[in-house]
Amino acid sequence: MADDTTSRAAARTAVRTRILAPDVARGLALLSIGWANLSTAWALSDTDAPGAYFGGVVDGSLLDQLFVVLSAMFAHVRGLPMFTVLLGFGVGLITMSLSRRMYPPKHARRALLRRYGFLALFGAVHLVLLFYGDIMLQYGALAMTVALMITLRDKTLLWIGGVLLGLSTLVGLAGAVATMVIDLGDMAGAGAGAWMPDFSGYAHYLGFNASMLAVVVFSLPATAMSLLPLVILGFVAARRGVHRNPRAYVRHLWAWVWVAVAIIVLVGLPWGLSSIGVLPAAWEPLFAGINAAVGYWTGPGIAAAVLLACQPLQEKIQAAQEKGEVFRPAWPLRVVAALGKRSMSAYILQSILFLILVLPFTLDLADGLGAAGYFLIAFGVWVVSLLGAWLLEAAAQPGPFERVHRRLSYGTSGLQDPWVPEEHRWAEQRQSS
Repeated sequence: MADDTTSRAAARTAVRTRILAPDVARGLALLSIGWANLSTAWALSDTDAPGAYFGGVVDGSLLDQLFVVLSAMFAHVRGLPMFTVLLGFGVGLITMSLSRRMYPPKHARRALLRRYGFLALFGAVHLVLLFYGDIMLQYGALAMTVALMITLRDKTLLWIGGVLLGLSTLVGLAGAVATMVIDLGDMAGAGAGAWMPDFSGYAHYLGFNASMLAVVVFSLPATAMSLLPLVILGFVAARRGVHRNPRAYVRHLWAWVWVAVAIIVLVGLPWGLSSIGVLPAAWEPLFAGINAAVGYWTGPGIAAAVLLACQPLQEKIQAAQEKGEVFRPAWPLRVVAALGKRSMSAYILQSILFLILVLPFTLDLADGLGAAGYFLIAFGVWVVSLLGAWLLEAAAQPGPFERVHRRLSYGTSGLQDPWVPEEHRWAEQRQSS
């Protein structure tokens, strides 16, 4: 028993240092997600201008054209898949933590289902009240699915993920090819407003969001086909400790990085160029479809790139801690990491700010702007969230929604350490009383 206690204490000491890369990746992903969502969901442009899907090019603006191309390369189906990998990574870390606390699989699974069930509930409320494009509901459902599979071997999980990702990619590519034989007419490059209603007020917006809730729930199996593989990959990476010893997996990490680079350059770049007329406009729907099909493959690569970039700093942090010292990375990186720690609160704040700034019944600031203006709005919202996260970091406070979520998930006493059977807990409570 003494050996078990010592090993648990050593394990807790080994994981005490917070890993920098996931927080930095989440913080950066929030900019990409906001940038992509602004032109495709929030600022409901129905213009037929070049690059309308990305916010459009106003009066032939070279700056707008540049940001159309940059958006195609770095925003759409980029931040979302990276965040999805990090979701699985988080599930893996919590699972390992429960294992160190000696939770039996049944009770570990129950703790995970409770945590991510509340995430799904948060998502449903967020979807109806703030943003019909919410991802937290799907994330909660995906994480609960992985929670049911925590006793499976890594190899089995990777086979499941690989098959699902292959099928979703083939279906997506088939849809992309179909765009070459099906005449999409003026819809090919239209903005989001071509598909979305013209909101006349918040009540109308709430009604539409409520209807979208049913659509999102109904489409969860289709969502799982494309996103569940990324959650599984992140889960396995955490369970294998890739983040703690990236040098042992450097070849795998660089392979994913080059996959992401290839998609960004060979798919995103021509998509953007065809959107502004540098390449034939008829190619735009084809590359849009290809990006939708293979863009999910960039998620692991972008996460791997951040991990590799942060590794030298992580080693300095670890070395300083072993000497009883403190090493702090440059403050811009710390600010981005602070945002990543509070990604749920930042994501919800993003929705609140976009609702105030760009919807037709609020300030409607995106009206008349092009792709460059859209980016400036998204970047401004991201900066505001950075400042809020930095103030909370300085006060050593979690994000408000992270605090509530943790309280609901684990109760006032938190997770048991170590886990004690319920009948033993009742016996201890009777003795103490």
